[in-house]
Amino acid sequence: MSSPRLRVQFETLFEHYDGIDLGVQLEEITDILCCTRRNARIVLNKMEEEGWIEWRPSPGRGKLSQLNFKRSRTDVSENLARRYLEEGKIGQALKVLDQDAAKLARVVESYLGVQVQEGQQVVRLPYYRPLLSLNPHKNMRRSELHIVRQIFSGLTRLDENEQLVPDLAHTWEMLSPRHWRFYIRPAVRYHNGDLLSVEAIIECLMALRSRNLFAHIETVHSQQKNVVDINLSQDDYHFALLMAESCAKVMLPSSERSADYDQFPIGTGPYKITQNDEKRLTIQAFDGYFGFRPLVDSVEVWVIDAVHSSMVFPSLSKPCAPEAITISDEVELDPGCTYLLLNRNNGLAKSDDWARYFSQRLSSLNVFQLLPQDKIVELGALPAHGLKPGWYHHTRQAHYSPPPSYRTVKIAYHAKHPMFPTLVKCLETLLKQDNLEVELITYDMEMPDNEQVDIWVKPMGIANNRDDAIAGWLLDYSDIEHLSREQDFAQWSEVVTQYRSEEFATFPAQNIGKSLADKMQLIPMFHCWLGVSKDQCGSLQNAKCNALGWFDFSKVWIKPNMLNERGSHHGETQ
Repeated sequence: MSSPRLRVQFETLFEHYDGIDLGVQLEEITDILCCTRRNARIVLNKMEEEGWIEWRPSPGRGKLSQLNFKRSRTDVSENLARRYLEEGKIGQALKVLDQDAAKLARVVESYLGVQVQEGQQVVRLPYYRPLLSLNPHKNMRRSELHIVRQIFSGLTRLDENEQLVPDLAHTWEMLSPRHWRFYIRPAVRYHNGDLLSVEAIIECLMALRSRNLFAHIETVHSQQKNVVDINLSQDDYHFALLMAESCAKVMLPSSERSADYDQFPIGTGPYKITQNDEKRLTIQAFDGYFGFRPLVDSVEVWVIDAVHSSMVFPSLSKPCAPEAITISDEVELDPGCTYLLLNRNNGLAKSDDWARYFSQRLSSLNVFQLLPQDKIVELGALPAHGLKPGWYHHTRQAHYSPPPSYRTVKIAYHAKHPMFPTLVKCLETLLKQDNLEVELITYDMEMPDNEQVDIWVKPMGIANNRDDAIAGWLLDYSDIEHLSREQDFAQWSEVVTQYRSEEFATFPAQNIGKSLADKMQLIPMFHCWLGVSKDQCGSLQNAKCNALGWFDFSKVWIKPNMLNERGSHHGETQ
Protein backbone atom coordinates (compact mmCIF):
# COMPACT_ATOMS: atom_id res chain seq x y z
CA MET A 1 0.00 0.00 0.00
CA SER A 2 1.17 3.53 -0.76
CA SER A 3 2.47 5.55 2.14
CA PRO A 4 1.22 8.94 3.34
CA ARG A 5 4.66 10.28 2.35
CA LEU A 6 4.09 9.19 -1.26
CA ARG A 7 0.72 10.94 -1.22
CA VAL A 8 2.38 14.15 0.07
CA GLN A 9 5.01 13.89 -2.69
CA PHE A 10 2.24 13.55 -5.29
CA GLU A 11 0.43 16.57 -3.87
CA THR A 12 3.67 18.56 -4.02
CA LEU A 13 4.06 17.79 -7.73
CA PHE A 14 0.35 18.34 -8.44
CA GLU A 15 0.34 21.76 -6.79
CA HIS A 16 3.66 22.81 -8.40
CA TYR A 17 2.35 22.08 -11.90
CA ASP A 18 -1.33 22.92 -11.16
CA GLY A 19 -2.25 19.41 -12.27
CA ILE A 20 -1.31 20.21 -15.90
CA ASP A 21 0.30 17.53 -18.09
CA LEU A 22 3.65 18.71 -19.44
CA GLY A 23 7.21 17.87 -20.41
CA VAL A 24 9.76 18.16 -17.56
CA GLN A 25 13.36 17.33 -16.86
CA LEU A 26 14.14 14.81 -14.12
CA GLU A 27 16.43 17.40 -12.46
CA GLU A 28 13.42 19.63 -11.99
CA ILE A 29 11.59 16.81 -10.20
CA THR A 30 14.56 16.23 -7.90
CA ASP A 31 14.55 19.93 -6.94
CA ILE A 32 10.79 19.92 -6.21
CA LEU A 33 10.93 16.73 -4.13
CA CYS A 34 14.36 17.49 -2.57
CA CYS A 35 15.78 14.06 -3.40
CA THR A 36 18.36 12.36 -5.62
CA ARG A 37 17.77 11.36 -9.26
CA ARG A 38 17.61 7.71 -8.17
CA ASN A 39 14.98 8.41 -5.49
CA ALA A 40 13.01 10.62 -7.87
CA ARG A 41 12.75 7.73 -10.35
CA ILE A 42 11.63 5.37 -7.55
CA VAL A 43 8.97 7.84 -6.40
CA LEU A 44 7.68 8.44 -9.94
CA ASN A 45 7.51 4.71 -10.63
CA LYS A 46 5.53 4.13 -7.39
CA MET A 47 3.10 6.91 -8.31
CA GLU A 48 2.61 5.30 -11.70
CA GLU A 49 1.98 1.90 -10.07
CA GLU A 50 -0.69 3.54 -7.94
CA GLY A 51 -2.34 4.90 -11.08
CA TRP A 52 -1.83 8.53 -10.02
CA ILE A 53 0.42 9.62 -12.90
CA GLU A 54 1.79 8.52 -16.24
CA TRP A 55 5.57 8.97 -16.53
CA ARG A 56 7.33 8.69 -19.89
CA PRO A 57 11.06 9.20 -19.33
CA SER A 58 13.31 10.34 -22.17
CA PRO A 59 16.90 9.01 -22.23
CA GLY A 60 19.78 11.42 -21.80
CA ARG A 61 20.37 14.54 -19.72
CA GLY A 62 18.56 17.69 -20.77
CA LYS A 63 15.79 15.76 -22.55
CA LEU A 64 12.19 16.44 -21.52
CA SER A 65 10.21 13.55 -20.08
CA GLN A 66 6.40 13.53 -20.15
CA LEU A 67 4.46 13.83 -16.85
CA ASN A 68 0.67 13.25 -17.07
CA PHE A 69 -1.59 13.52 -14.03
CA LYS A 70 -4.25 10.79 -13.95
CA ARG A 71 -5.71 11.70 -10.53
CA SER A 72 -6.43 14.95 -8.73
CA ARG A 73 -5.07 15.69 -5.27
CA THR A 74 -8.51 15.01 -3.76
CA ASP A 75 -8.85 11.73 -5.65
CA VAL A 76 -5.54 10.48 -4.30
CA SER A 77 -6.25 11.55 -0.73
CA GLU A 78 -9.67 9.94 -0.71
CA ASN A 79 -8.41 6.83 -2.46
CA LEU A 80 -5.67 6.39 0.12
CA ALA A 81 -8.15 7.06 2.93
CA ARG A 82 -10.44 4.39 1.49
CA ARG A 83 -7.62 1.88 1.47
CA TYR A 84 -6.81 2.70 5.10
CA LEU A 85 -10.48 2.12 5.87
CA GLU A 86 -10.24 -1.35 4.35
CA GLU A 87 -7.55 -2.08 6.93
CA GLY A 88 -9.66 -0.59 9.72
CA LYS A 89 -7.21 2.31 10.22
CA ILE A 90 -9.72 5.10 10.76
CA GLY A 91 -7.16 7.40 12.40
CA GLN A 92 -4.77 7.20 9.46
CA ALA A 93 -7.63 7.70 7.02
CA LEU A 94 -8.46 10.91 8.84
CA LYS A 95 -4.80 11.98 8.77
CA VAL A 96 -4.43 11.70 4.99
CA LEU A 97 -7.58 13.81 4.68
CA ASP A 98 -5.86 16.57 6.69
CA GLN A 99 -7.98 15.87 9.80
CA ASP A 100 -11.09 16.94 7.87
CA ALA A 101 -13.94 15.05 9.54
CA ALA A 102 -16.43 16.08 6.85
CA LYS A 103 -14.24 14.53 4.15
CA LEU A 104 -13.86 11.38 6.23
CA ALA A 105 -17.63 11.20 6.66
CA ARG A 106 -18.09 11.39 2.88
CA VAL A 107 -15.48 8.71 2.25
CA VAL A 108 -16.85 6.37 4.90
CA GLU A 109 -20.46 6.89 3.84
CA SER A 110 -19.55 6.08 0.23
CA TYR A 111 -17.82 2.92 1.41
CA LEU A 112 -20.54 1.73 3.79
CA GLY A 113 -24.15 0.85 3.06
CA VAL A 114 -25.20 -1.16 0.03
CA GLN A 115 -22.54 -2.23 -2.47
CA VAL A 116 -22.33 -4.58 -5.45
CA GLN A 117 -18.79 -5.87 -5.95
CA GLU A 118 -17.83 -8.33 -8.66
CA GLY A 119 -21.43 -9.50 -8.85
CA GLN A 120 -21.66 -10.00 -5.07
CA GLN A 121 -24.27 -8.16 -3.02
CA VAL A 122 -22.52 -6.66 0.02
CA VAL A 123 -23.92 -4.64 2.92
CA ARG A 124 -21.47 -2.70 5.12
CA LEU A 125 -22.66 -1.36 8.48
CA PRO A 126 -20.85 0.82 11.05
CA TYR A 127 -20.72 -0.14 14.71
CA TYR A 128 -18.99 1.30 17.75
CA ARG A 129 -17.34 -1.83 19.21
CA PRO A 130 -16.07 -5.28 18.16
CA LEU A 131 -18.37 -8.33 18.29
CA LEU A 132 -15.88 -10.92 19.49
CA SER A 133 -17.97 -13.15 21.78
CA LEU A 134 -20.59 -15.07 19.76
CA ASN A 135 -21.10 -18.23 21.81
CA PRO A 136 -24.88 -18.55 22.38
CA HIS A 137 -24.35 -20.47 25.64
CA LYS A 138 -22.57 -17.46 27.18
CA ASN A 139 -23.86 -14.05 28.24
CA MET A 140 -24.31 -11.78 25.24
CA ARG A 141 -25.27 -8.20 24.60
CA ARG A 142 -27.99 -7.03 22.22
CA SER A 143 -25.95 -6.96 18.99
CA GLU A 144 -24.25 -10.30 19.68
CA LEU A 145 -27.73 -11.80 20.10
CA HIS A 146 -28.63 -10.57 16.63
CA ILE A 147 -25.47 -11.94 14.99
CA VAL A 148 -25.89 -15.32 16.73
CA ARG A 149 -29.35 -15.61 15.14
CA GLN A 150 -27.74 -15.24 11.71
CA ILE A 151 -25.08 -17.90 12.38
CA PHE A 152 -26.95 -20.58 14.34
CA SER A 153 -30.23 -22.47 14.16
CA GLY A 154 -32.39 -23.84 16.93
CA LEU A 155 -35.09 -26.50 16.93
CA THR A 156 -37.64 -23.70 16.48
CA ARG A 157 -37.46 -19.97 15.77
CA LEU A 158 -39.59 -16.85 15.65
CA ASP A 159 -40.30 -15.50 12.17
CA GLU A 160 -40.36 -11.83 11.15
CA ASN A 161 -43.88 -11.55 12.63
CA GLU A 162 -42.62 -13.13 15.90
CA GLN A 163 -44.68 -16.28 15.38
CA LEU A 164 -43.21 -19.70 16.24
CA VAL A 165 -42.10 -21.65 13.14
CA PRO A 166 -39.94 -24.73 12.41
CA ASP A 167 -36.17 -24.51 12.17
CA LEU A 168 -33.94 -27.57 12.65
CA ALA A 169 -37.09 -29.42 13.70
CA HIS A 170 -39.53 -29.51 10.78
CA THR A 171 -42.36 -30.35 13.19
CA TRP A 172 -42.98 -31.30 16.82
CA GLU A 173 -45.68 -32.57 19.13
CA MET A 174 -46.54 -32.45 22.80
CA LEU A 175 -47.14 -36.06 23.85
CA SER A 176 -47.91 -34.71 27.32
CA PRO A 177 -47.12 -31.44 29.16
CA ARG A 178 -43.96 -33.20 30.36
CA HIS A 179 -42.99 -35.04 27.16
CA TRP A 180 -42.19 -33.26 23.90
CA ARG A 181 -41.00 -34.83 20.64
CA PHE A 182 -39.12 -32.97 17.89
CA TYR A 183 -38.62 -34.33 14.35
CA ILE A 184 -35.25 -33.18 12.95
CA ARG A 185 -34.56 -32.29 9.31
CA PRO A 186 -32.25 -34.81 7.59
CA ALA A 187 -28.91 -33.94 5.97
CA VAL A 188 -28.39 -30.58 7.71
CA ARG A 189 -24.76 -29.48 7.57
CA TYR A 190 -22.62 -27.18 9.66
CA HIS A 191 -20.63 -24.40 8.02
CA ASN A 192 -17.53 -26.65 8.04
CA GLY A 193 -19.36 -29.36 6.08
CA ASP A 194 -20.00 -31.75 8.98
CA LEU A 195 -23.43 -33.33 9.22
CA LEU A 196 -25.65 -32.31 12.12
CA SER A 197 -26.34 -35.27 14.43
CA VAL A 198 -29.01 -35.82 17.07
CA GLU A 199 -26.14 -36.43 19.50
CA ALA A 200 -25.01 -32.81 19.01
CA ILE A 201 -28.56 -31.60 19.62
CA ILE A 202 -28.85 -33.71 22.77
CA GLU A 203 -25.54 -32.38 24.10
CA CYS A 204 -26.61 -28.75 23.58
CA LEU A 205 -30.01 -29.30 25.18
CA MET A 206 -28.56 -31.09 28.20
CA ALA A 207 -26.11 -28.20 28.69
CA LEU A 208 -29.11 -25.86 29.03
CA ARG A 209 -30.19 -27.48 32.28
CA SER A 210 -27.81 -25.25 34.24
CA ARG A 211 -30.03 -22.29 33.33
CA ASN A 212 -33.13 -21.42 35.34
CA LEU A 213 -35.21 -21.19 32.18
CA PHE A 214 -34.41 -24.81 31.26
CA ALA A 215 -33.89 -26.34 34.72
CA HIS A 216 -37.03 -28.46 34.27
CA ILE A 217 -35.41 -30.46 31.44
CA GLU A 218 -34.99 -33.93 32.96
CA THR A 219 -33.77 -36.12 30.10
CA VAL A 220 -33.11 -35.76 26.37
CA HIS A 221 -32.79 -38.87 24.22
CA SER A 222 -33.34 -40.27 20.74
CA GLN A 223 -35.06 -43.61 20.15
CA GLN A 224 -34.84 -43.47 16.38
CA LYS A 225 -33.10 -41.49 13.63
CA ASN A 226 -33.88 -37.76 13.46
CA VAL A 227 -36.23 -37.86 16.45
CA VAL A 228 -35.46 -36.14 19.77
CA ASP A 229 -37.57 -36.71 22.90
CA ILE A 230 -37.44 -34.30 25.85
CA ASN A 231 -38.84 -35.21 29.26
CA LEU A 232 -39.56 -32.46 31.80
CA SER A 233 -39.89 -32.42 35.57
CA GLN A 234 -42.72 -29.86 35.42
CA ASP A 235 -45.69 -29.31 33.13
CA ASP A 236 -44.84 -26.94 30.29
CA TYR A 237 -47.43 -26.32 27.60
CA HIS A 238 -45.16 -23.70 25.97
CA PHE A 239 -41.88 -25.63 25.78
CA ALA A 240 -41.55 -25.39 21.96
CA LEU A 241 -41.24 -21.62 22.39
CA LEU A 242 -38.22 -22.08 24.68
CA MET A 243 -36.42 -23.85 21.83
CA ALA A 244 -36.42 -20.53 19.95
CA GLU A 245 -34.32 -18.80 22.65
CA SER A 246 -30.88 -17.58 21.56
CA CYS A 247 -29.14 -19.75 24.17
CA ALA A 248 -30.89 -22.85 22.75
CA LYS A 249 -29.11 -22.63 19.39
CA VAL A 250 -27.34 -25.83 18.34
CA MET A 251 -23.54 -25.68 18.19
CA LEU A 252 -20.78 -28.07 17.16
CA PRO A 253 -20.17 -30.92 19.62
CA SER A 254 -17.90 -29.60 22.38
CA SER A 255 -15.14 -32.05 21.41
CA GLU A 256 -14.92 -30.44 17.96
CA ARG A 257 -14.88 -26.77 18.97
CA SER A 258 -11.63 -24.88 18.48
CA ALA A 259 -9.99 -22.75 21.17
CA ASP A 260 -11.29 -19.59 19.45
CA TYR A 261 -14.83 -20.93 18.96
CA ASP A 262 -16.40 -17.98 20.79
CA GLN A 263 -14.91 -15.59 18.23
CA PHE A 264 -15.28 -17.90 15.20
CA PRO A 265 -18.29 -20.11 15.98
CA ILE A 266 -19.56 -22.69 13.52
CA GLY A 267 -23.30 -23.20 13.24
CA THR A 268 -25.92 -24.31 10.74
CA GLY A 269 -27.50 -20.90 10.12
CA PRO A 270 -27.85 -18.84 6.92
CA TYR A 271 -24.50 -17.06 7.40
CA LYS A 272 -21.00 -18.21 8.32
CA ILE A 273 -18.18 -16.12 9.78
CA THR A 274 -15.20 -15.41 7.52
CA GLN A 275 -13.56 -12.61 9.53
CA ASN A 276 -13.92 -11.37 13.09
CA ASP A 277 -11.41 -9.09 14.75
CA GLU A 278 -11.12 -5.72 16.46
CA LYS A 279 -11.87 -3.87 13.23
CA ARG A 280 -14.42 -5.90 11.31
CA LEU A 281 -16.91 -8.76 11.41
CA THR A 282 -17.64 -10.35 8.04
CA ILE A 283 -20.29 -13.01 7.52
CA GLN A 284 -20.82 -14.81 4.21
CA ALA A 285 -23.99 -16.47 2.91
CA PHE A 286 -23.79 -20.22 3.55
CA ASP A 287 -24.49 -22.04 0.27
CA GLY A 288 -25.24 -25.26 2.16
CA TYR A 289 -27.97 -23.72 4.35
CA PHE A 290 -30.96 -26.06 4.72
CA GLY A 291 -33.41 -23.16 4.27
CA PHE A 292 -33.57 -20.45 1.65
CA ARG A 293 -30.04 -19.20 0.92
CA PRO A 294 -29.67 -15.49 1.77
CA LEU A 295 -29.82 -13.14 -1.20
CA VAL A 296 -27.23 -10.75 0.25
CA ASP A 297 -23.88 -12.51 -0.23
CA SER A 298 -21.91 -10.76 2.49
CA VAL A 299 -22.48 -8.49 5.48
CA GLU A 300 -19.61 -6.53 7.01
CA VAL A 301 -19.87 -4.79 10.39
CA TRP A 302 -17.17 -2.12 10.61
CA VAL A 303 -15.83 -0.95 13.95
CA ILE A 304 -15.41 2.82 13.93
CA ASP A 305 -12.70 3.91 16.40
CA ALA A 306 -14.29 5.49 19.47
CA VAL A 307 -12.11 8.58 19.14
CA HIS A 308 -13.48 9.21 15.65
CA SER A 309 -17.01 7.78 15.86
CA SER A 310 -18.55 11.05 17.01
CA MET A 311 -17.16 12.76 13.92
CA VAL A 312 -18.30 10.12 11.46
CA PHE A 313 -21.35 8.46 12.99
CA PRO A 314 -22.80 10.47 15.85
CA SER A 315 -25.89 8.23 15.91
CA LEU A 316 -24.73 4.66 16.26
CA SER A 317 -27.90 3.42 17.91
CA LYS A 318 -29.18 3.04 14.35
CA PRO A 319 -26.58 0.78 12.72
CA CYS A 320 -27.41 1.86 9.19
CA ALA A 321 -27.87 5.60 9.71
CA PRO A 322 -25.08 8.19 9.95
CA GLU A 323 -26.21 11.62 11.15
CA ALA A 324 -25.61 13.09 7.71
CA ILE A 325 -28.58 11.07 6.43
CA THR A 326 -32.11 12.23 7.17
CA ILE A 327 -34.13 9.44 8.74
CA SER A 328 -37.67 9.51 7.43
CA ASP A 329 -38.66 5.90 8.06
CA GLU A 330 -41.03 4.42 10.56
CA VAL A 331 -39.36 3.83 13.90
CA GLU A 332 -40.55 2.23 17.09
CA LEU A 333 -39.46 2.12 20.71
CA ASP A 334 -37.34 -0.81 21.77
CA PRO A 335 -39.35 -3.52 23.57
CA GLY A 336 -37.41 -3.07 26.81
CA CYS A 337 -35.46 -0.29 28.47
CA THR A 338 -32.18 0.72 30.01
CA TYR A 339 -32.49 0.31 33.78
CA LEU A 340 -30.63 0.47 37.07
CA LEU A 341 -30.43 -2.91 38.81
CA LEU A 342 -30.05 -2.51 42.57
CA ASN A 343 -27.99 -5.02 44.51
CA ARG A 344 -30.63 -6.04 47.04
CA ASN A 345 -28.64 -9.14 47.95
CA ASN A 346 -25.42 -7.78 49.45
CA GLY A 347 -25.12 -4.14 48.35
CA LEU A 348 -26.29 -0.94 50.03
CA ALA A 349 -29.81 -1.58 48.66
CA LYS A 350 -30.03 -4.69 50.85
CA SER A 351 -31.50 -2.12 53.24
CA ASP A 352 -35.03 -0.98 52.32
CA ASP A 353 -34.04 2.56 53.32
CA TRP A 354 -31.21 2.65 50.78
CA ALA A 355 -33.34 0.96 48.10
CA ARG A 356 -36.06 3.55 48.68
CA TYR A 357 -33.55 6.41 48.50
CA PHE A 358 -32.08 5.14 45.20
CA SER A 359 -35.56 4.63 43.71
CA GLN A 360 -36.56 8.19 44.57
CA ARG A 361 -33.34 10.03 43.88
CA LEU A 362 -32.34 8.21 40.69
CA SER A 363 -35.74 8.20 38.98
CA SER A 364 -35.75 8.46 35.19
CA LEU A 365 -37.12 12.02 35.24
CA ASN A 366 -34.45 13.24 37.66
CA VAL A 367 -31.70 11.71 35.52
CA PHE A 368 -33.29 12.82 32.23
CA GLN A 369 -33.13 16.47 33.30
CA LEU A 370 -29.33 16.20 33.52
CA LEU A 371 -28.77 14.45 30.18
CA PRO A 372 -27.16 16.71 27.54
CA GLN A 373 -29.69 17.61 24.85
CA ASP A 374 -27.42 16.36 22.07
CA LYS A 375 -27.26 12.92 23.71
CA ILE A 376 -31.06 12.78 24.01
CA VAL A 377 -31.42 13.55 20.30
CA GLU A 378 -28.51 11.33 19.24
CA LEU A 379 -29.80 8.26 21.06
CA GLY A 380 -33.51 8.94 20.72
CA ALA A 381 -33.98 8.52 24.48
CA LEU A 382 -37.28 8.87 26.36
CA PRO A 383 -37.81 8.52 30.13
CA ALA A 384 -39.07 5.05 31.08
CA HIS A 385 -41.67 4.55 33.82
CA GLY A 386 -41.76 0.77 33.46
CA LEU A 387 -39.89 -2.07 31.80
CA LYS A 388 -41.76 -1.80 28.51
CA PRO A 389 -43.13 1.26 26.67
CA GLY A 390 -46.55 2.22 28.01
CA TRP A 391 -46.01 0.65 31.45
CA TYR A 392 -46.24 2.95 34.46
CA HIS A 393 -44.92 1.05 37.45
CA HIS A 394 -42.25 3.39 38.82
CA THR A 395 -43.56 6.70 40.16
CA ARG A 396 -41.22 7.65 43.01
CA GLN A 397 -39.65 10.78 41.53
CA ALA A 398 -41.89 13.31 43.34
CA HIS A 399 -40.87 12.66 46.95
CA TYR A 400 -37.36 13.32 48.23
CA SER A 401 -35.68 11.75 51.23
CA PRO A 402 -32.00 12.10 52.19
CA PRO A 403 -29.61 9.12 52.07
CA PRO A 404 -29.71 6.90 55.19
CA SER A 405 -26.01 7.59 55.85
CA TYR A 406 -22.90 8.87 54.07
CA ARG A 407 -21.30 5.98 52.20
CA THR A 408 -19.50 5.34 48.93
CA VAL A 409 -21.93 4.18 46.22
CA LYS A 410 -20.38 1.79 43.68
CA ILE A 411 -21.86 1.85 40.18
CA ALA A 412 -20.87 -0.63 37.42
CA TYR A 413 -21.53 -0.20 33.70
CA HIS A 414 -20.40 -1.26 30.22
CA ALA A 415 -17.68 1.19 29.22
CA LYS A 416 -18.19 0.49 25.50
CA HIS A 417 -21.74 1.76 25.23
CA PRO A 418 -22.90 4.97 23.50
CA MET A 419 -25.12 6.05 26.40
CA PHE A 420 -23.76 4.60 29.65
CA PRO A 421 -20.72 6.87 30.24
CA THR A 422 -23.00 9.91 29.99
CA LEU A 423 -25.72 8.28 32.07
CA VAL A 424 -23.43 7.38 34.97
CA LYS A 425 -22.12 10.96 35.08
CA CYS A 426 -25.71 12.08 35.66
CA LEU A 427 -26.13 9.49 38.42
CA GLU A 428 -22.88 10.64 39.96
CA THR A 429 -24.03 14.26 39.91
CA LEU A 430 -27.31 13.45 41.69
CA LEU A 431 -25.61 11.37 44.38
CA LYS A 432 -22.86 13.92 44.96
CA GLN A 433 -25.51 16.59 45.47
CA ASP A 434 -26.40 14.56 48.57
CA ASN A 435 -22.73 14.51 49.64
CA LEU A 436 -22.24 10.84 48.73
CA GLU A 437 -18.97 9.53 47.31
CA VAL A 438 -19.30 7.62 44.04
CA GLU A 439 -16.99 4.93 42.65
CA LEU A 440 -17.49 4.06 38.98
CA ILE A 441 -16.56 0.53 37.83
CA THR A 442 -16.32 -0.26 34.11
CA TYR A 443 -16.28 -3.69 32.50
CA ASP A 444 -16.63 -5.36 29.11
CA MET A 445 -17.54 -9.06 29.08
CA GLU A 446 -15.99 -10.08 32.41
CA MET A 447 -18.20 -8.71 35.16
CA PRO A 448 -16.87 -7.62 38.57
CA ASP A 449 -18.02 -9.44 41.72
CA ASN A 450 -21.55 -8.58 42.76
CA GLU A 451 -20.39 -7.77 46.29
CA GLN A 452 -18.31 -4.89 44.90
CA VAL A 453 -21.28 -3.17 43.25
CA ASP A 454 -24.35 -1.36 44.60
CA ILE A 455 -25.97 -0.36 41.30
CA TRP A 456 -25.63 -1.93 37.85
CA VAL A 457 -26.51 0.03 34.71
CA LYS A 458 -28.10 -2.51 32.37
CA PRO A 459 -29.77 -2.79 28.95
CA MET A 460 -32.62 -5.32 28.71
CA GLY A 461 -31.60 -6.68 25.32
CA ILE A 462 -34.69 -8.85 24.77
CA ALA A 463 -34.84 -10.27 21.26
CA ASN A 464 -38.52 -9.72 20.43
CA ASN A 465 -41.59 -7.69 21.33
CA ARG A 466 -43.54 -10.59 22.85
CA ASP A 467 -44.49 -10.32 26.52
CA ASP A 468 -43.27 -13.87 27.17
CA ALA A 469 -39.71 -12.74 26.28
CA ILE A 470 -39.67 -11.31 29.82
CA ALA A 471 -39.39 -14.89 31.18
CA GLY A 472 -35.92 -15.60 29.76
CA TRP A 473 -34.69 -12.11 30.61
CA LEU A 474 -35.94 -12.40 34.21
CA LEU A 475 -34.67 -15.90 34.94
CA ASP A 476 -31.35 -15.96 33.08
CA TYR A 477 -30.21 -12.89 31.16
CA SER A 478 -30.68 -10.10 33.69
CA ASP A 479 -28.55 -11.24 36.70
CA ILE A 480 -31.58 -10.53 38.89
CA GLU A 481 -31.19 -13.95 40.53
CA HIS A 482 -27.81 -12.95 42.01
CA LEU A 483 -28.79 -9.41 42.98
CA SER A 484 -32.22 -9.98 44.50
CA ARG A 485 -33.46 -11.23 47.83
CA GLU A 486 -33.93 -14.99 47.73
CA GLN A 487 -37.63 -14.89 48.59
CA ASP A 488 -38.31 -12.29 45.87
CA PHE A 489 -36.64 -14.28 43.12
CA ALA A 490 -38.43 -17.45 44.23
CA GLN A 491 -41.74 -15.60 43.92
CA TRP A 492 -40.96 -14.33 40.39
CA SER A 493 -39.80 -17.80 39.33
CA GLU A 494 -43.05 -19.31 40.61
CA VAL A 495 -45.02 -16.91 38.40
CA VAL A 496 -43.21 -18.32 35.34
CA THR A 497 -43.73 -21.91 36.50
CA GLN A 498 -47.46 -21.28 36.97
CA TYR A 499 -47.72 -19.81 33.47
CA ARG A 500 -46.06 -22.87 31.95
CA SER A 501 -48.54 -25.20 33.64
CA GLU A 502 -51.58 -23.57 31.99
CA GLU A 503 -52.23 -24.34 28.33
CA PHE A 504 -54.07 -21.15 27.41
CA ALA A 505 -52.49 -18.75 29.89
CA THR A 506 -51.39 -15.23 28.93
CA PHE A 507 -47.91 -14.45 30.18
CA PRO A 508 -48.23 -12.06 33.18
CA ALA A 509 -45.48 -9.69 32.03
CA GLN A 510 -47.03 -6.56 33.54
CA ASN A 511 -47.43 -8.23 36.93
CA ILE A 512 -43.73 -9.12 36.92
CA GLY A 513 -42.72 -5.61 35.84
CA LYS A 514 -44.84 -4.03 38.57
CA SER A 515 -43.46 -6.39 41.21
CA LEU A 516 -39.84 -5.60 40.23
CA ALA A 517 -40.55 -1.90 40.69
CA ASP A 518 -42.62 -2.30 43.87
CA LYS A 519 -39.90 -4.38 45.51
CA MET A 520 -37.37 -1.72 44.47
CA GLN A 521 -35.30 -4.27 42.56
CA LEU A 522 -34.76 -2.01 39.59
CA ILE A 523 -35.32 1.54 38.34
CA PRO A 524 -36.39 1.97 34.68
CA MET A 525 -34.30 4.65 32.96
CA PHE A 526 -34.90 5.13 29.23
CA HIS A 527 -36.53 3.72 26.13
CA CYS A 528 -34.71 4.30 22.82
CA TRP A 529 -36.08 4.59 19.30
CA LEU A 530 -35.04 1.88 16.86
CA GLY A 531 -35.12 2.19 13.10
CA VAL A 532 -33.38 1.41 9.81
CA SER A 533 -32.62 4.27 7.42
CA LYS A 534 -33.74 3.65 3.85
CA ASP A 535 -31.68 6.67 2.81
CA GLN A 536 -28.43 4.88 3.66
CA CYS A 537 -29.73 1.46 2.57
CA GLY A 538 -31.95 2.77 -0.22
CA SER A 539 -31.89 -0.23 -2.57
CA LEU A 540 -32.04 -2.72 0.31
CA GLN A 541 -35.43 -4.43 0.34
CA ASN A 542 -37.24 -5.91 3.41
CA ALA A 543 -34.89 -4.15 5.86
CA LYS A 544 -37.38 -4.21 8.70
CA CYS A 545 -35.94 -3.21 12.06
CA ASN A 546 -36.20 -5.95 14.70
CA ALA A 547 -36.38 -5.73 18.49
CA LEU A 548 -32.58 -5.80 18.72
CA GLY A 549 -32.19 -2.66 16.58
CA TRP A 550 -30.91 -4.51 13.50
CA PHE A 551 -32.58 -6.21 10.53
CA ASP A 552 -32.58 -9.87 9.53
CA PHE A 553 -29.70 -10.14 7.04
CA SER A 554 -31.11 -13.38 5.61
CA LYS A 555 -34.38 -11.70 4.56
CA VAL A 556 -33.06 -8.66 2.68
CA TRP A 557 -31.92 -8.21 -0.92
CA ILE A 558 -30.49 -5.44 -3.06
CA LYS A 559 -32.77 -4.18 -5.82
CA PRO A 560 -30.69 -3.28 -8.89
CA ASN A 561 -31.23 -0.18 -11.01
CA MET A 562 -32.46 -1.50 -14.36
CA LEU A 563 -31.52 0.16 -17.68
CA ASN A 564 -32.91 -0.69 -21.10
CA GLU A 565 -30.76 -0.76 -24.22
CA ARG A 566 -31.34 2.97 -24.89
CA GLY A 567 -30.30 3.89 -21.37
CA SER A 568 -33.79 4.74 -20.09
CA HIS A 569 -34.83 3.64 -16.63
CA HIS A 570 -37.19 0.75 -15.92
CA GLY A 571 -39.24 1.37 -12.81
CA GLU A 572 -36.38 2.64 -10.61
CA THR A 573 -34.37 5.83 -10.91
CA GLN A 574 -30.68 5.78 -10.23
